[in-house]
Amino acid sequence: MTFSKSESPLISILIPFKDADPWIEECMDSILAQTSTDFEVIGIDDHSIDQSSEIFERYATKDARFQIFQNPGDGIIPALEFAFSQSKGKMITRMDADDTMPERRLELMSNRLKRCDLRTVVTGKVLYFSEHEVSPGYLDYQSWLNDINMHGDQYANIYRECVIASPNWLTYRENIDLVGGFGSLNYPEDYDLAIKWYEKGVKFEAIQDLTLYWREHPGRTSRNSNAYSQKAFFELKINAFLKLDYRGGPLAIWGKNPKSKLISKILKKRGVAFEIQDLEDYESIEKLENPQLLVAVYPAEKERIEIHKYLVLIGMKEGTDWWWV
Repeated sequence: MTFSKSESPLISILIPFKDADPWIEECMDSILAQTSTDFEVIGIDDHSIDQSSEIFERYATKDARFQIFQNPGDGIIPALEFAFSQSKGKMITRMDADDTMPERRLELMSNRLKRCDLRTVVTGKVLYFSEHEVSPGYLDYQSWLNDINMHGDQYANIYRECVIASPNWLTYRENIDLVGGFGSLNYPEDYDLAIKWYEKGVKFEAIQDLTLYWREHPGRTSRNSNAYSQKAFFELKINAFLKLDYRGGPLAIWGKNPKSKLISKILKKRGVAFEIQDLEDYESIEKLENPQLLVAVYPAEKERIEIHKYLVLIGMKEGTDWWWV
């Protein structure tokens, strides 16, 4: 079947890529297999030195819905900004060249988005896969991410981790403009985008279906770039907390560990007063007047439930008075 390029496709798929030739064909083929065909693909080559650009070109030659450009800048953020400037779709999604889409992803996500308010982002479930065994840390993140999205708890967990997978969302293009475009983001850009949507009151809707096969491999950018280090994540989320949710009163970090040390350094740099309490020291929390609490641990499920019950018992609301970090 031959497809011509539409001047106003329903969906624009933005794909920044760099040295992705081991995986990019699989990604492109998963897009071609979509049950929804009203899309365009904007690929931005971020100065690859392998054959990934030539592979993408082959798809563009055969299918007018595929377009490829060179990144006028350096890195994912300029690539996404340029891809967005070239896109025409009413809806926008991002895809990574090392991942793949289940064949009904675009159909399911776009159908849900059509039933939502304008200021909505649709997501779904993720599944990690690998040529080798997926590491326990990634499996834990997969489980946590799917759980909070299926229960609609994204914003109560906004300072825990990035609450939406970067290649697993669909939204109206107005919601990209609303946050100042991709060029307004800081690294880690996927987390910053989620926080900016939180700031603007954009809602998340999650469908119950699997919408992303997420590849784990040693070359992942998130494993190899300082832009995605733990320090970078904590700088972003603690500064966002201070801007968006901190009331200016008593602030406590619950738990003494490397996380609390990172948070302490950021708070001291910002001149914010705080206390650090042992996780077992419940009484010290009760002595604080109208406190806010950053729980700097994420223990096993039984302990999480106990902590949650206790904080509810003393009248503290998750996402307003306390957060997992």
